[in-house]
Amino acid sequence: MRNFLCWDPGAVRQVINPFAEHISDSLFRAVHSDWDLKVSPQVGKSFQEIGEASWADMTPPAFLADFLREDRPHALAAILGETGSGKSHLVHWMRLNIKPTKDRVVLVVRKSGTSLRAIVKMIIAELPADQQASFLETLQSAGDGTQSRADQKQQLLNDLAQAIREEVLPNDADEIEEGLVSSLPDLFQDPHMRKAHFLGDNTVIAEIVDHIFAPSNARDRPDQRRVFVEGDLPLGGMDFAQASRLARDAIDLIEIDSTVHLPLAIRIINRNLDRAVARTLSFSGDRVEELMTRLRTYLKSQGQELVLLVEEFARLQGIDRALLQAITSQGDDRQCKMRTAIAVTTGFFQSVAETAYMRTTHIVDMDRSAGRAEGRSVTQASLSQFTSRYLNAVRVGRDGIEQWSETAAPGESPRSKCETCVHQNECHATFGEVDGYGLYPFTPKALWIAASRADKDSMPERLNPRILQNDLLVEVLDNFGPEIAIGTFPPFKLLEKLGGITTLPAVAQADLRNRNPQNYHRWTAFLELYDGTGTIANLDERLRAAFEVPEIPGADAAKPSQPTAETPTPEAPQRSAASKEDLLIEQWIGGQGLEQSVANNLRLLVYSAVSNAIDWDMVGLAKASFVGRTGKAFQTASISFDRQTTQVRTDLQVKLVIPGDLVQAETAAAALQGVLRASKDQFRWEFPDGEKMLGAFLDCVEIWARSVEAQLRDICQPTSQWNQAAAAVELLCVGAAIGGKIKPDAKIADMIDAAFSTQWASECASTAPEMKALYDKLTRQREKLVGIAQSQMSSMKGGRAGAMLNPGRILGPIRDFRQAKWQLRLQPSEGDTQDLAKLYRDVRDALPVAAESEMAVRKSWLESMEAAFGATATRNGIVTALDAAQQAVADAGIGTSNTGRGLADALERFKTVYFDDSLAAARALGGEGDAIAALPHFGRGRRGAVDAGTGLVTAALAFLDTVDNNIGANSESLDAKHGAVAASLEQIDTSLAAIETDLTAMAAADGNQADAA
Repeated sequence: MRNFLCWDPGAVRQVINPFAEHISDSLFRAVHSDWDLKVSPQVGKSFQEIGEASWADMTPPAFLADFLREDRPHALAAILGETGSGKSHLVHWMRLNIKPTKDRVVLVVRKSGTSLRAIVKMIIAELPADQQASFLETLQSAGDGTQSRADQKQQLLNDLAQAIREEVLPNDADEIEEGLVSSLPDLFQDPHMRKAHFLGDNTVIAEIVDHIFAPSNARDRPDQRRVFVEGDLPLGGMDFAQASRLARDAIDLIEIDSTVHLPLAIRIINRNLDRAVARTLSFSGDRVEELMTRLRTYLKSQGQELVLLVEEFARLQGIDRALLQAITSQGDDRQCKMRTAIAVTTGFFQSVAETAYMRTTHIVDMDRSAGRAEGRSVTQASLSQFTSRYLNAVRVGRDGIEQWSETAAPGESPRSKCETCVHQNECHATFGEVDGYGLYPFTPKALWIAASRADKDSMPERLNPRILQNDLLVEVLDNFGPEIAIGTFPPFKLLEKLGGITTLPAVAQADLRNRNPQNYHRWTAFLELYDGTGTIANLDERLRAAFEVPEIPGADAAKPSQPTAETPTPEAPQRSAASKEDLLIEQWIGGQGLEQSVANNLRLLVYSAVSNAIDWDMVGLAKASFVGRTGKAFQTASISFDRQTTQVRTDLQVKLVIPGDLVQAETAAAALQGVLRASKDQFRWEFPDGEKMLGAFLDCVEIWARSVEAQLRDICQPTSQWNQAAAAVELLCVGAAIGGKIKPDAKIADMIDAAFSTQWASECASTAPEMKALYDKLTRQREKLVGIAQSQMSSMKGGRAGAMLNPGRILGPIRDFRQAKWQLRLQPSEGDTQDLAKLYRDVRDALPVAAESEMAVRKSWLESMEAAFGATATRNGIVTALDAAQQAVADAGIGTSNTGRGLADALERFKTVYFDDSLAAARALGGEGDAIAALPHFGRGRRGAVDAGTGLVTAALAFLDTVDNNIGANSESLDAKHGAVAASLEQIDTSLAAIETDLTAMAAADGNQADAA
């Protein structure tokens, strides 16, 4: 057999319907399996007192016989279990096996297709016509025939408000509870709240109205009682602003302490909900009890007993507790015997009154019944037996089952469709069978694996039939049935729906993909779903041929396993123990997030491996300049993982996403698992599959290293617009020129030495604030700029920048920059936010303004010097004149009051500065029309020349003022004696005054004057 499809996928849902009451009786009989039921009598005064020893195993027929025992005055069976556990199925089975007779009336409350009102009418209809009238009159007052759905919702809100208002609180109720009982009705009757919230179509009020009046269907049938939850009460915001004062009072009271008062408000509403429903139904609890008493009395008069079967007790919400009270009342001799079976959630049954519990005769736990072997855990055998009848029913089809049912005897099983199949012998030998019903397309093992995946919360302790039907059988037989016919079963998508890869370790996954990438997903799904051992093996050749699964090259044949039917089957064949980190990594590649601590450890290991794997000499970059834990192009934060639980940084220059698009996820997982294991044992890879993991790790590191190399090259790669290394060199040259390290006639070698010199002056010779600020900025960034240039322009050795710059890389940028007359012409992209790009933009934009400002200052200073001393003034000439003046005053005997000493000190300082060089540098600027081209000239001169000149002017003026005063105080006879001295001093005074004026003006422009050029 090959790609054989023995059922119609489109008709599967006509047979497998997880909603028991929607299955026809014929289909029900075809798929029903008898399982031992866990049954206990009432023990103690509450359900919680039932101990393990009280539970007994009973076959369904034995349970039914005990339920119908003639010597029982009454019977009440509570069939408990979670949603989908088979509660309704058992009630359905009871209905088929309890036939109405002349001595017995059987009433069935279906789970869907009915309403609360219709249920009450059904019970009333069992009374004789003359006794129905009063009950029908009461029921008709609900007005459902004339009221619209909107009116019914209005009515329920009014009844709920009134029920709360009428509640009588115990004497020990606190003030808050009393306040809520008083104010909550105002909230429900507020016009805004009703319109904006309570009367909507998708509210709890709408659901309860539909429960009362509208027939339910398979989609909205209740499994639980409908109640208010905290989200159903609107509080605060615009609702508060638009509510009435009384409604706002209720909201205020709740919000005084919402963590306590809101749950209390919900409890108050829900405990009054049943009375509100009964009001809206217009059939109170007292009326329900009266109706049941009348019915039982009437049936007793007819010599009949009453059997009431309720497929879901939540269907009776509003009258459920009253009905429970009525059916647990034994009554007197005038009432008939009553037997009741109710399917009810465990939670609700735990809350019933003690009197109702004490009247319960049978408690059936369906959570521990369906699909179990002899009342114990589910086994492969019991699961196969349960499923085989559904598989056969799908093959027979609905019409075939209906035909069989017409002539089938009670208890007879349908004929196996396999009996007419030409592949029966081969199929049953390969896939297995139970009572002649083939398990194809499952094997017992595959069925167990898939069921455990579909219902991982319950298996193997218990079987939830609804989950098995809906999440496994319908999926495989309907949604993925066509895959069998085209030879692609089992598809990887089915595996993903059933929880993904859980047994194959990452190294095995990587191995499978390496053997054949095209068949990887097919092999993985096949091994996971049909083997589950976590090993690579070729399964039974017949099984592979049936689905056309290719043979795995080099793989051994799988070892057959035969689990016994007597013992529970483990959830899945266990592979060798995996560490917590291994499991977290496998869950990660399966689609979950990567746990933060694992990601952090892996990030450090991958960062180190990739950094060391890059051949920095070949790349031509200095490792230290590009790699570091923080602050570098490639750092630990550059490594991120798909679905990591922390935020991924987007501001980094180099990004490495694992697995991303670079390597296959399973290969990356094997590599990461291996390096984590090795890191715990001094990086020895001596562990199971260590060699394969090491190979995967080396392959991954090589790929990751190439990715990082490419990104680093992109960062450093020169373009017509931008070149990192050239930009750094240009900025270094600008700084060296401003600082006086580069002369106007410097050669390229001199420019390189100056740019990379470690002896830049702490202050530049420029006086313009803009130029000084520019120099300070470049000085602060000098080391970083040198590092960038050296990392990309040096001769590499061992990934480190050598002492020698590579001439082939640096000469071109220097030559181009000099030919461009110091213009910064590179253009970093607008999106480049690196520090170098930012600095280059700042300097490029600020340099023209700074150069123009400095040029203006230099020219102004030169003009003032030449005006004071003449175009040919020199330092020696000024010194000679002042020395002569001092000597003349001394010869004349005129007192100077220590100003002579100050002048002498100023002259001594002036003699030590390069005043003439400063004048020459300033004069050289006269021939430069471009301020930026004149950049090297701004570094010439000495800052001390201006300071010394300013001090000299100040001292000379003080000296002359003192001499003038002393001369004026002497007699006229002294005028003649000192005439020549006075004339000489006057001439010196005039010249020095001019110098003082100019230098003072310059000092005002910058309180910290610098020497020119």
